[in-house]
Amino acid sequence: MCFPVIALKAIAEMALLFYLAQITVRLLSFGRHEANPVYLGIRFLTSPLTRIGRWLAPDAAGRRHASLLGFAVGVVLWIGLVLAKRGLHCVPSP
Repeated sequence: MCFPVIALKAIAEMALLFYLAQITVRLLSFGRHEANPVYLGIRFLTSPLTRIGRWLAPDAAGRRHASLLGFAVGVVLWIGLVLAKRGLHCVPSP
């Protein structure tokens, strides 16, 4: 039972790192981020959580804050998986 929890935790960590990379590329693009292929690739990788954030948001704030809500969903998911891993007493094998 530990393997699925550990695998999902790793996926959640990668999604959160992609969000941080997306913010970094957006800042370094100086307003031309929509034409940057790296930014478009990272945006594609974060789109599942952003879609969940858009679904959770009210209509007025859905488009503008969908990425932020997606990041928050990822953080909540990661915390839940850390607690599940701790509750299952999953330890790495030597």
